[in-house]
Amino acid sequence: MKKINFELIKKIDYLLLFLAGVIGVIALLVGVISEIFPIHHSRPAHIEIIDSNENEPGEKTAESIDFLEKLKDVYVFSVSTSAIKSDDLSKSNFEANQFSNVMQKAFSASEIINFIFVKDEQETTLFSSKVFIYKYQLANDTDSDGGAASSAYKNQHGFNIYAVIKEDTNNDKRLDSKDRIALYVSDYDGKNAKEISSSIYYLRCIDKDTFLFTEYEDGKVYYYAYDGNLKSKKLIKSVEKKISEKTIQLW
Repeated sequence: MKKINFELIKKIDYLLLFLAGVIGVIALLVGVISEIFPIHHSRPAHIEIIDSNENEPGEKTAESIDFLEKLKDVYVFSVSTSAIKSDDLSKSNFEANQFSNVMQKAFSASEIINFIFVKDEQETTLFSSKVFIYKYQLANDTDSDGGAASSAYKNQHGFNIYAVIKEDTNNDKRLDSKDRIALYVSDYDGKNAKEISSSIYYLRCIDKDTFLFTEYEDGKVYYYAYDGNLKSKKLIKSVEKKISEKTIQLW
């Protein structure tokens, strides 16, 4: 009968304890490094639709009305809702431009479903039903007649612009830029709201009271210019090309 080698067993125990300690230290270091240098996975920003029947019993979908800004003689209020939840919406872009007021407005606009304009104690609600205001740009509050500063800043328009998602057109249970984006304009005080296009893929302000936008159909991109003074749009050019993603250059 072989004798039990207690010295060998003791050495094995020490080795196992040492390996366990090394593994624990490595796991701890990995956790610390992850906290200091978080990994940001690139994924498209999206908005999740929360159905009312998914709420807890007795829980109500909260809506909030908040003062946004004063525009000339009009007080603008935003209406937001908890029924639309953002999933880390453009967080990395926001952090990279944390000192940019434009990016801050874009971030704050992620859950806006309507605007209320108050002028001379009279209220104007922009939309008659709830929509997701994906991006927007209110009228400029100055009456500049031109000059170097004015020409460098292309958003010198006297009307409001809204990029709006009205429904989940691709049925993925989310509201995001993959859905159809409608284009609306209104007077600075929210009156005379008008749909300019039911589906846009590109928008950019190119001059005072003028912006360019595109529609896409049957493999062609159609470029339109909207003149805020004439309150009309005209076709500039059509090009056969594929589109990769939408670019809406608003707040």
